Amino acid sequence: MQHITEYFFCSPKLLQNVEELQEVYSSIDAVTWQDEFSIVADGLQYEHQSAYNKAFSHQFSQRGWISQPKLCENPRLIGDFQKNDIFVEIQFGNSATIYRDYYKFHYGLTHGLLSLAVLIVPTNSKAFFPTRHSSVSNMAEFDLASRCFKLLPIPVPIVLIGLLPKNQE
Repeated sequence: MQHITEYFFCSPKLLQNVEELQEVYSSIDAVTWQDEFSIVADGLQYEHQSAYNKAFSHQFSQRGWISQPKLCENPRLIGDFQKNDIFVEIQFGNSATIYRDYYKFHYGLTHGLLSLAVLIVPTNSKAFFPTRHSSVSNMAEFDLASRCFKLLPIPVPIVLIGLLPKNQE
């Protein structure tokens, strides 16, 4: 799947040799975007965002990433994937979840639990999920996340990755 990237408080040059980040990109590249994405896992059929979540989970687990890493018990702060000190959130939820994810990233950084956060979101949710029957309004998207991260005054190293509704050419 194609994607775009923006960096906050880090640079592509600084991160070019970070093996875990290359694994993130490999995991994204291994998932194919489709108008109507579905996947069968553990004998169950998944569609749309739950299907993408399953597909990404499979890709990350193949590469040895911890699934559902816990940063804190109270309040309960759980991510999607972690390897070493790289923490990944894949967000197909409501746009308000961007702030919650940022809080997790900040908490993890200030408590020495991560050194780099990665947020993966669609660039355009309606184009990314064109056949989804339920509402896609107000979904977390790349441009919104970018604007929010630029406004937040606390420096947290974040790689923001926007999923494009097309595949590698």
